Amino acid sequence: MDFSLCLSFLTLFTFVSNCITTNVEFNTESWPSMLEGEWMVKFYAPWCPACRSLEGTWKELDEWAVKDDVISLGGVDVTAQPGLNGRFMITALPTIYHVKDGVFRQYKGSRSLDELKLFIKDEQWKDLSPISEWLSPTSYVMTGMSKIFDFSMTLKAYHETLHKQYGFPSWVALLLFGLIIILGGLLLGIGLVFVSDYIWPPQPMERYDDAQPPQQMERYDDAAHKKDDDKDIKSDEADEKESTNGSSENEVNEEETSARKRNIKQADE
Repeated sequence: MDFSLCLSFLTLFTFVSNCITTNVEFNTESWPSMLEGEWMVKFYAPWCPACRSLEGTWKELDEWAVKDDVISLGGVDVTAQPGLNGRFMITALPTIYHVKDGVFRQYKGSRSLDELKLFIKDEQWKDLSPISEWLSPTSYVMTGMSKIFDFSMTLKAYHETLHKQYGFPSWVALLLFGLIIILGGLLLGIGLVFVSDYIWPPQPMERYDDAQPPQQMERYDDAAHKKDDDKDIKSDEADEKESTNGSSENEVNEEETSARKRNIKQADE
C-alpha cells in the first residue's frame, strides 16, 4: 500500500515537473509578450533536421531556466506562423534570438547547452549589436513584411481550395491570381497618383523670361541697349566715312573740270 502511494506521488511529481515550463509557443497574436522581460526565442520547422537535434538541448535549457528563474524561453514554428517568419526575416533554421525589454539580438554561437547557459548567465548578449531599428520586428517595415508573408499564405490557401475542392487546373488558378495582382497593382498606382496630385498639386509652368529675377532682367536689358548703341555708333561712323569719301571725289571732279575749261580757253586764244 505504501509502495503504491509512493509510486503515485512520484508519477504526479513527474507529471507536474513536465508541465512546469517557461517555453511558450508564440503566434501572431501572442508574440508581443516577448517585448517584456528577458527571452530566448527559437525559430524552427518540424521538417528541419537541425531543429530536431536541438530539441533535447532546448528542453534541458528550459528545465534549467525554470529551476534558476533566470530567463523565459519561447518558440515559433515558421511553417505555422508565416507572418512571424516575415516579421523576423528568418533565412536559416534554427534561428535563436535573445530579447531583452524589446531589444533583439541574434544568437550565432554554439547551440550546446553549456554555451547557451554561459551566454545567459555571463550576459554575453551585451557584446552583440542589437538589430537595427528599421529591421526590428516592431518596425513599420517588418510589420509590412509580415503582412506580405500572411498574404502569400492566403493566396496559397485559395489556390489549394480552387484546385482541390473545385477542380480548377493549376494554371487557371495561377492565371486568375496573376490577373488579380496586376489589376490590384494598377488600381493602387492610380490611387497613389491621385493622392500625390491632391497633396502636391502641379505648379503652372513659368516662361523663361518671367522666371528670371528682376536684377538679372535689368542686366539683360542694359546689355541689349548697349549692344544697340554700339550698332548705331558703327553705322554713323560708316555713313560719315562714306560722306567724306564722296566729298573728296566731288572735289577731284571739280578740279578736273576746271582744268579742262582752262585748256579749252587757251586753245581758243
